[in-house]
Amino acid sequence: MRQTILEKLSAAKPEAALEGHPTPARSAPSRSGYLPILDGWRAVAIIGVLVCHGCEAVFHSGGLYPDAVLYRVTRYGSFGVDIFFGISGFLICNRLLQERHRTGGISLARFYIRRAFRILPPYLTYLITIGVLGYSGALVVHRWEWLSCLLFFRNYIAQRDAGWYLGHFWSLAVEEHFYLIWPGMLVFFGPRRARWAAVLLALSVAGWRTLDGREQWISQMGGVGFYGRTDIRLDALLWGCWAALLIDGADWRELAINRLSRGMWILLLGALACCVAYQPPLAMLWQAILVPMILVGTVLRPIGPVAWILEAPPVRWIGRISYSLYIWQQLFLVSSAEPRPLPLGILQECPINIIVVCAAAITSYYLIERPLINIGHSLAARIVNGARAEKISIGLGVVATE
Repeated sequence: MRQTILEKLSAAKPEAALEGHPTPARSAPSRSGYLPILDGWRAVAIIGVLVCHGCEAVFHSGGLYPDAVLYRVTRYGSFGVDIFFGISGFLICNRLLQERHRTGGISLARFYIRRAFRILPPYLTYLITIGVLGYSGALVVHRWEWLSCLLFFRNYIAQRDAGWYLGHFWSLAVEEHFYLIWPGMLVFFGPRRARWAAVLLALSVAGWRTLDGREQWISQMGGVGFYGRTDIRLDALLWGCWAALLIDGADWRELAINRLSRGMWILLLGALACCVAYQPPLAMLWQAILVPMILVGTVLRPIGPVAWILEAPPVRWIGRISYSLYIWQQLFLVSSAEPRPLPLGILQECPINIIVVCAAAITSYYLIERPLINIGHSLAARIVNGARAEKISIGLGVVATE
């Protein structure tokens, strides 16, 4: 019988296994409280993005195989980014809460060290690669756009300065801004009050999105795109935090386990599909709420064919390399709007570009991403343990003098 998230969290230890790395046995929780099904959801998200970008130049009216219906269908793959946001909000908050249960507090220093070594190495490697290609004249790269990516404000530059090859970094900017906001809020408010803070801030973002979507104040000021801004998309991560906070309480967790039956989960999935397909009023708000609820449903009740697929080893492996896939796909899966011939030739043409993306992502994951995650975890543990040792030695010194 599979274990619930409560059992997984209770098995967590201070020095956890690497974030996102699987346990040997599919049904056994890792010491870090690793949830294998979230890697499956990462795979779903990245496959959606790859389909959206990879098929854009294929089924577009000027593509290899023009097909209006397939083109419209593959556009829905962009919703993979919303799934990534929901996963990030839920997982980051869940990990912070685990640390609080283990140690009695949350170390922001430890969090930011681990995040830096998790996010920055592949990110900067790609950014340097694009900079070199742009400087050599192989690609057209706006200097201001490149700098905005380096400083994580790519989602607030004017559209006239935006290009294709760094276009996906708007979502990384949103996530980085979330990392700067949420951990401190959780420490300041504590879990109980943070539930309400997350809801209030998420609803405020939704209200602002509705208002500015109608008035277009910021877009009119600087020509900034609307849908990529942090102040427009932050609620997609905050509802994930709220879900993690909710099931952190025993009463709410048991209620969620009882209510999120298979039938209810299918109903929520259908509601999400309708929101994505038909875009009713306040669609982005409902989507931001529904995504973490669906994730939580599979986390609390990892049973049935959906869980079996999401926890299948090949699917989880795709999820583990999903960050590197997301980083590198933009260089090779090129929009039909980019002028032809393409600067990298056959490497950017289907189907060779799919093979090259996979090769680049695998190389990035095993040579850059995974080793640097190891270093980040070791460094964070060393710094925190050193700080604790210093406090203990100071305390012993005080006792000795007394």
